[in-house]
Formats: sequence, structure tokens, C-alpha cells
Amino acid sequence: MKINIYFFLITLMVVSCSSSKKLEGIAPFDLGEPFAQEWKTADESQEGYELIIPITSLELKEAELKNLYFQGKMAPVEITLTELGNVVIAEFGEKSAKTGPLNPSEPFPFELLDTQAVISYVSNEKVKYYKVNGVGQKLPITYSNLEAKNNR
Repeated sequence: MKINIYFFLITLMVVSCSSSKKLEGIAPFDLGEPFAQEWKTADESQEGYELIIPITSLELKEAELKNLYFQGKMAPVEITLTELGNVVIAEFGEKSAKTGPLNPSEPFPFELLDTQAVISYVSNEKVKYYKVNGVGQKLPITYSNLEAKNNR
């Protein structure tokens, strides 16, 4: 009986360790203060939230930003020039077409606080992960329609 318990515990440890992803201590890019903001259209047909992170430096030959993991969801990132400068934007939400579903049989790969996110990037042909801390929350915003949101 004791052998079965030990075998079970060792198997559990191996499975849980293999499903977690290693976080990098430093990244080949610098980021500003991240913030999340809920949004919706005036007719409430579309809604979601965005996580926006200013980019203070990024060498595209050293890192290609891919996905953002936040509050149990994953979304692809888009680099956009805004009034804040270059920013990473990840679009989340039930009615947002951009949110990438996680495989329901797999657990969320990171243990994060509500103020933390993880950004994945490709460097030297390997996918790497970097934790982003201090995600603030801005007041929700309403757009007249989805086109107005996308053209801001």
C-alpha cells in the first residue's frame, strides 16, 4: 500500500512539473506600466477587455512577441503605435473574436495574481515566457460601435 502511495505522489509531481512553463528572469525587451481596460459598444453587442503594455525597447531580431496570458485566458498580442507610443495589445473577452481558447483539458499554465500576466515570445527559435507585474485597472470605456473602437 505504501508503495502505491509513493508511486502516485511521484507521478503527480512529474505530471505537474511537466505541464508548467519556465519563466525567464530577464527578457530581450523592456516594458512600461501595463493596464487593463474593459470596453463595450454602445449597443452592448460587443464587449471585452484589453491588456495594454507600453514597449520601451524591443529588438525584433531578438524577440518576437506572441501571446499574453492573463486571468486564466490567453490572447495573441498585436504591436500598435498609439498616443502612448508603441504598445502591446492583447484583446480578451467572451464576445471578442481575438481571444484564443485554452485547451479545456489542460490547466492554465501559470499561477498568477490579478495584477500579473505572462507574455510569450520567440527568441533563438525557442518559445520563452516572461512575467509582467503591476497590471493596473483603468475605468471602462464605451465606443459607439466596433469600427470606432478599432479606429481609435
